[in-house]
Amino acid sequence: MNSLGVIKNFDKDLYAYFVKEIERQHGSISFIPDENSTSPICASIMGSILVNSVNTLTLGKVDSLEALTVKRLCEVFEAPFASVKTVTIEAASRVVFNALTSRGDVIMSLDLRKKEHCNTENLAFRFVNFGIDPETQELNMDHVEKLALENRPKLIIISPVNYSLPIDFLRFSKIAKEVGALLWCDLSQTASLTAAGVIDNPMKYADIVTFSTHGAMQGPQSAVILCKKELSGVIQRTENLLGHTGLLSPQLSSLAARLHEMKTEGFKNYCMDVLENAKALAKGLEAGGMKIIGSKTQSHLVMIDTRNCAISARGAQELLADLGIHVRIAQVLTDNPNIKYDAVRFSSLPATTRGIKASQMEKLGMLIGQFLSKPDDENGKALLSKVSGYTSTLPALEKKYFDQSVAKLISGELED
Repeated sequence: MNSLGVIKNFDKDLYAYFVKEIERQHGSISFIPDENSTSPICASIMGSILVNSVNTLTLGKVDSLEALTVKRLCEVFEAPFASVKTVTIEAASRVVFNALTSRGDVIMSLDLRKKEHCNTENLAFRFVNFGIDPETQELNMDHVEKLALENRPKLIIISPVNYSLPIDFLRFSKIAKEVGALLWCDLSQTASLTAAGVIDNPMKYADIVTFSTHGAMQGPQSAVILCKKELSGVIQRTENLLGHTGLLSPQLSSLAARLHEMKTEGFKNYCMDVLENAKALAKGLEAGGMKIIGSKTQSHLVMIDTRNCAISARGAQELLADLGIHVRIAQVLTDNPNIKYDAVRFSSLPATTRGIKASQMEKLGMLIGQFLSKPDDENGKALLSKVSGYTSTLPALEKKYFDQSVAKLISGELED
């Protein structure tokens, strides 16, 4: 069934919204990981007959569909235990906090990540920040160890949303053990790269690993908790107490399919291209006059220090959106509480999904840098022209990364 055709004839107002969104997605280039295109296999399953099926799962009872999904999660991420009961990463984070901490505990966190999820009276903690060294713009592990010894945290959190360099998970694990803390890593924006093996897997060192499965991972809206076997019982009990009894059949099925898809060679090639595109983007931005936070990126992430821009981070975000470039902004904390960076964040994930090559990414980066250095009409028109030129030929998804059967599905070649 052509759902857009049905909507066009049935609901003109809703159809107008669809048309506007189609034009936005196809006529612009997003550098926001949450806007990465969903796998067509997942999208197909989410709109299948399974929407009429409702799972009623309770603690200790797992149906075959959830068991299959959990099995694949453990295989792909090399985890001893996996749970997929929560719909959002915020909910999964609160499960971890409720399961492993008590009110008033000390929490050490990179850039104070996860503090925003502590919004109830029971989740009141003393957060201690650790960030990058202001001089090297890298994590200083000796300083992290010093902070841990001084504060004796119950939990150490690594959520590298604003950090593009390799993380020494082994050193973090040793520090956590030294002070009697648990180590929690959140991979929401790097889950795909981790699964493909192109960046290090923290599951070998961490007690808890969490991530969302949509956006960067291109799956359905849900969140995953991985942990060591000895923590599985308290995680499951807490999920049940907080009312997280399981996902619906379409979500579970599409996640299982996405995990199966992530075992293909095409998926690994895609993740390697994500890294290459990020490096090319950083090179172009530097050529355009921007200063990259940190040394050479080794992830999907590129961050620019807006002190080198002619406009603020918020201004950069809004002006770039007018030219068809969608980005996020952030404040990067450092080890010195008096030094913070306002930054513009770029992720190479969505653009790579659409098929942008490294040479194109470098050119885009240079034009973006030139515009942010001097946001006049000439630089704006040059950037808009390049965006229009690229998007006019780009698909919503580049078929070269998919298994042959998936590529056929995108082309509408599969028979009923």
